[in-house]
Amino acid sequence: MALYNPSHGWRLDRIPGKRVQQIGDAGQSVTLPLWVVRNGEHQGDGQLRLSLVEAEQLHAELCYVLGDSWNTAGELPVCRERGATTGVRWP
Repeated sequence: MALYNPSHGWRLDRIPGKRVQQIGDAGQSVTLPLWVVRNGEHQGDGQLRLSLVEAEQLHAELCYVLGDSWNTAGELPVCRERGATTGVRWP
């Protein structure tokens, strides 16, 4: 099995310093700025555009996957509080 080497091959990464943005009237969708890298060299920029429903689903998945491990202050984000509803149910 080959080991992953981030300096070889094609990659999509978040652009450091660029934030996710809402676009359209009343935030119809969100965009995640990305850049394309090949063998460690920048090839171009792009963006992942998500509808609000897709962004909510991604948010719920990230909260589920991260659990409490990221939380050092002891306070849960709204998506992880008891009784919160995100529209997506996880086991």
